[in-house]
Amino acid sequence: MNPVFFYPGMLLLGVGVGLLSAALGLGGGILMVPAFLEFVPGMDPHTAKGSSLMIIVCVAAVNVWRLNRGHIDWQWRLALNVAMGSIAAGYLAGWVTQYFADQVITWMFIALLGFVGVRTFFIEAPHVAPDEVRRRNVLAILIGIVVGADSGLTGTGGGTLLVPLALLAGITSNARVVALSVMVMVPTCLAAAIAHMLQSPNPDIELPWTIGRVNLALVPLVFLGAQVGSPLGKWVNDRLTLRVRRTVMGLVLIIIAGRLLMRVLSS
Repeated sequence: MNPVFFYPGMLLLGVGVGLLSAALGLGGGILMVPAFLEFVPGMDPHTAKGSSLMIIVCVAAVNVWRLNRGHIDWQWRLALNVAMGSIAAGYLAGWVTQYFADQVITWMFIALLGFVGVRTFFIEAPHVAPDEVRRRNVLAILIGIVVGADSGLTGTGGGTLLVPLALLAGITSNARVVALSVMVMVPTCLAAAIAHMLQSPNPDIELPWTIGRVNLALVPLVFLGAQVGSPLGKWVNDRLTLRVRRTVMGLVLIIIAGRLLMRVLSS
C-alpha cells in the first residue's frame, strides 16, 4: 500500500480505537483486527490479533491513568482479582490459537462480532450504584478467566465481556466499570501478546518489524491516533443517549461482521 495513504489510515484507525476504549471500556480490538486484515497488505488473522493485543496494552495503560486519578481505592484490589484469572487464560488462549487455521480465527471473530452486535441492540446493562457493590473475589477471578480466554482467542481487549459481566455480578458500579475494564486489559492483553510473540512467524508473510505473530510497526501509529480518539470518545459518550449509542454500535459491528464474512466466502 502507498505510504501516503497507509500511515494516515492507521492513525485514523487509532482514533477509532481510542474512542471505543475511553467511551465503552473496549480495547478497540473488535475494530483493529478486521481493519488490519482489510488494509494491511499480507496480514494474516494470527498476526492481526497479536498486533491488536500489543496496541491495546498501550492504549489501555494511558486510559488507566486518565480514569483512575483520585481513585486509589479497593478497585485496584478488584482489578488484581480479575487479572489473576485473565492473565493465565489470556496467555494460554493466545498460545493455543497458533494451532488454529487462519479461517478458524476469522470465523471466531465473525461469531464474536455478530453476537456482540445483536446483543447491543437488545440488552440493557444493569445499573449498579456504589452502595450496591459487593466484593466477590472468587466470582471476580472466574470472570477474569472468561475475559482472558476471549482476549487471547480473538485479539480483543476483553471489555466486551468484562463490562456486562462485572455489572451483572455486582462487583463494581456503573460509574467505575470502564475504569476496571481498562485496568484489567493491560496485564491480560500483555500476557496474550507475549504468547503471540513467542510463536513462529508465518513464513509466507513478509511484514517488517514482526516478532512472532506481532507487528510492532503498527503499534506507534495506532497508539498516537488513539490519544486523539480517547478524549473525543469521552466527549461523545457524555452527549449520546443510550438508545442512539446502542443502535450505532450494533450497526457498525454487524457491518464489519458482514465484510469479514464476504472475505472468507470469497477466499
